[in-house]
Formats: sequence, C-alpha cells, structure tokens
Amino acid sequence: MEVPSFTQTQLDVAEIKNGYLKILDQLQQKIKTSTDDKDPKSIDDIAKLTGYTKKTLYGYCQKNTIPHYKKNGRLFFFKSEIVAWIQQGKQKTINEIESENDEFFDAKNKRLK
Repeated sequence: MEVPSFTQTQLDVAEIKNGYLKILDQLQQKIKTSTDDKDPKSIDDIAKLTGYTKKTLYGYCQKNTIPHYKKNGRLFFFKSEIVAWIQQGKQKTINEIESENDEFFDAKNKRLK
C-alpha cells in the first residue's frame, strides 16, 4: 500500500472541505426557507412574489379571495398559503381534459351495458 503524498493529502482535504461547505450551505438554505414560511409577509412582499399590484391584492383581500390575516388594521400573509392559493388556479392541459372525457365516457358506457 502506497502512502499518498503530502500534496495529494492537501487536495483530498480541500475536496472534503468543499463538499462539507456545500452541504452546510444547502442546510442553511433549507432552514431559511422553512423559517421563511412561518414568518408573516407584508403586502409588499406578496406583490413581489405574485406580480400583482398592491391595489389588486387589496381588492382580493376585500373580496376574501386570497388567504390573509388582519391584525390591528394591518394585513399579513404566509408565503406557503399564497403559493397554495396560486396552485389552486392550475389550468388543465388539453391532454388532461381529453383523458378525463375518455374516462367519463368509458364509465358511462360500462354502466349502460
């Protein structure tokens, strides 16, 4: 068994250190993201997230269309709820609609037989 050179050992340690730093960075991002979802957001933050104007967001709040909280006259939002609200508006693709139609008519034909 050959003993690695000092230079090779240094390179190996540097590679391990870089891997460790990448993992540490990913963990910190994950912690920041999970903490971010628990912190209430302002209407300005939600305007940046959604691309809607503040006026539009106020209108959605007034109509109770968008999930929000009101405390002492101020509006608060949670990012996870806003993302879920956006996802509720998913439009089906033509393939999804055709597939649903096929399933519906197949089921209907089975009942008629």
